[in-house]
Amino acid sequence: MPTYTILGATGNTGGAILDHLIKAPNTNINAYVRSKAKLLGQKPGLEENKNVKIFEGPLSDIPLITSTLKPQVDAAFCVVAINENIPGLRIAQDTANSVIAALCHLRKKNVDFRPPKLLFLSSAALNATISGEFPVVLMAILSRAMSHLYADLRFAEENLRLHQSWLDATFVQPGGLSQDVQKGHKLSLDKASDLVSYPDLAAGMIEIAELGTYAWMGVSVNATAKDVRFEPSLPIQVLRGLLWHFAPWLYWTCRSLRILS
Repeated sequence: MPTYTILGATGNTGGAILDHLIKAPNTNINAYVRSKAKLLGQKPGLEENKNVKIFEGPLSDIPLITSTLKPQVDAAFCVVAINENIPGLRIAQDTANSVIAALCHLRKKNVDFRPPKLLFLSSAALNATISGEFPVVLMAILSRAMSHLYADLRFAEENLRLHQSWLDATFVQPGGLSQDVQKGHKLSLDKASDLVSYPDLAAGMIEIAELGTYAWMGVSVNATAKDVRFEPSLPIQVLRGLLWHFAPWLYWTCRSLRILS
């Protein structure tokens, strides 16, 4: 009976993974969230599901994160994420640090402990091979509009790779993400599609977990459909990201004036 941990079960990706897994028979799920109330608001009745254990608390709570990764978890989906170019962003680094600390603790307590396969949500933009067919102008814009987010992901990956001798991690690197419905997916090591829906991304991540391959590789989950919906909010998100890239102080000014939620 497989056991999976979802770190970030209230997010778009984490919620989609949870939706897939609760439909699978004989599957145990450890769902970590910062707000249990938010998760139950999104998934009414989830608390009655005996195959799901909910863990609530800050990401910095190492004993809590340790609890989500035992007694024997097959794979952990590290999908705690923010889709904004926030100056000083380090949510990916904090996730990696907490997971590494938790697994080190479990390994110290039990020399026979087998760490779960880690599936870390990243971006195609960080993989020159996967993003090689993206237009140069687009990549130049994204590298600035998502500069803080990409830096966070890079540092997190570098930290995980320091533990390559005993951990097994895969970096899932899709292209653009969409709120569209599930339409079909495929995995690729050399190309990312322009857009993929969250349900298809989730299905692809679960497939990677079940395959048990792709250790320390970057893998894209691509849409097989050609009509994945373009998010109308994306241009605004890019413009905000460019603003926070070139004038990071403006982000904190807006926050202090409560212009940003």
